[in-house]
Amino acid sequence: MSVPYKNDKQARFKQFLQRLSEDKDVGRGAVKPTRSLSELLLFAGYNPNGEAIDMARLVTLLLRTQGLEGCSEQMVEHVLNGGSIEGFFLTNECKS
Repeated sequence: MSVPYKNDKQARFKQFLQRLSEDKDVGRGAVKPTRSLSELLLFAGYNPNGEAIDMARLVTLLLRTQGLEGCSEQMVEHVLNGGSIEGFFLTNECKS
């Protein structure tokens, strides 16, 4: 990964976290309470086999367990474009 790409990715992630901190739905009951990292790995069926945990992959797997079609990158884009987490959940439900 080149340094400029890594810096851009870090800046986008920082901006994403800032937007999350401003999202009125986060932390007010609209989003389910958090679990420990080990519980989330187990729930998602993700075994990193001693490697570093790929958080983007973990989030995508967790979204799938909730019946959502979107991936972590789509969630970040949605929030960076002014959307909320709840809005992402509502627009990415699986249509079975």
